[in-house]
Amino acid sequence: MLDSNRLRGSYERQIDRLRLPYGFTTRELRDAIAARRGKLIVLKPLDTLGATEAPCGVRLETPHADLVFYEGSASIHHQRHIITHELMHVLMDHPGSLEVDATTAHAIGVDPTLVLRMSGRTSYSSTDEREAELLASLVRHRMYQERDAPSREPAQGADSWDALLAQPFRKGRHRCL
Repeated sequence: MLDSNRLRGSYERQIDRLRLPYGFTTRELRDAIAARRGKLIVLKPLDTLGATEAPCGVRLETPHADLVFYEGSASIHHQRHIITHELMHVLMDHPGSLEVDATTAHAIGVDPTLVLRMSGRTSYSSTDEREAELLASLVRHRMYQERDAPSREPAQGADSWDALLAQPFRKGRHRCL
């Protein structure tokens, strides 16, 4: 078993291989992982209406794209973390942990015959879930290193999607997308 320092170093090297710029955004992270996999990654909000057993994030893999669903009613910061967590499953090519049934697939608007694998986080009991969570935490730390936290009040309407993926800004400067 690897000690925690060696394990963290291994994860840091995985992140380094993405060649992300300093101060990268969630959008740039998504695009780097998509380029590495050669597949589109689509992000979509999902409203579980606070169901206690529902995952707050879901990753579906189809032959042509990875679909990442995140809890639409979560705070903007939590949404960003959920997205990053699910992107880490994509990056590490984790096998799915959930059964794909027709009812679930149709509820989120996906043809169940196209789903190759599905994973969702309701706990951190599996090795893949713990790995994705640690990687997500390392990535989020890099994103916000030496910067202020992102706005707690993102723009409304059409701008809220950009706010979700936007680069946090430094004091006295405007956001750059």
